[in-house]
Amino acid sequence: MKAERRGGTAPWAKVLGAVLLVPALALVALYLLAQARESDRRDAAFEATRADATRFADALLAAEGPTPSDQDVRDALDRFAGRGPRLGRLAGIRPGEHDTRVFVLFSRPYERSTAVFGPADTMATRCFTIELPETTRDRPRVTAHGPDVSCTTLAASTPN
Repeated sequence: MKAERRGGTAPWAKVLGAVLLVPALALVALYLLAQARESDRRDAAFEATRADATRFADALLAAEGPTPSDQDVRDALDRFAGRGPRLGRLAGIRPGEHDTRVFVLFSRPYERSTAVFGPADTMATRCFTIELPETTRDRPRVTAHGPDVSCTTLAASTPN
């Protein structure tokens, strides 16, 4: 009589497991790499909005002076937007005692890694507060807010 062998795995099952496990691990590794690259592209887009806001603040101060009107800022945004794929939108202006605060929303597109349920391109959008000094000798101060901060709410809640 033949004794039964228990607890062992058949060799063909081990081979099948290895054949199925290798592609699954490769897919996970590729997905993690794609997510890291997307994060890098998003961070680069956010940094590009910071550079856009700084250049815009300098151009606005040079063209319109320290106390621009709403229309002056919109015109400056239109001129500035003609230089590339930057999107800027005015959220508000608050004149102060010693400076003028301009709230502008800048956006830059970046490519998503896995676009299964949505578009492949998305936007990195950030609100900036630009404080224009009293004189054109001083540089404007640009403050970047987090991507989850609403520029309209920030402009409305800032006192004059």
